[in-house]
Amino acid sequence: MREIKKGDIVSRNSYGNDIIFSVKRVIKLSDKRKIALLKGIDVRIEADAPIEDLQIVSKEEQKRREEDLEVRIINKIKREHRENRRKEIIYTGRILHLDGDSCLDNKNSH
Repeated sequence: MREIKKGDIVSRNSYGNDIIFSVKRVIKLSDKRKIALLKGIDVRIEADAPIEDLQIVSKEEQKRREEDLEVRIINKIKREHRENRRKEIIYTGRILHLDGDSCLDNKNSH
């Protein structure tokens, strides 16, 4: 297995390779171990992991996961659209925002 470096696309073995990450930085510790700082690609997450726990994700696997995510998003949009097609009218209220702090300041200055 080749050395993992900044920019590689990886997954963590200890978590069942459930999320794919981009390696943002590799840090060498004083005891010669290496830790990678990771940023999620399809999930908003940042993590770190020992280099030994990481597995490089192939281009084919990246493409398959991307297509799977796209299908899940489209299905969720379709489901939400079907569930929200109501015939009733929904009335919303208006929100009036008053800044109470400035009113208090004006009273104290008189």
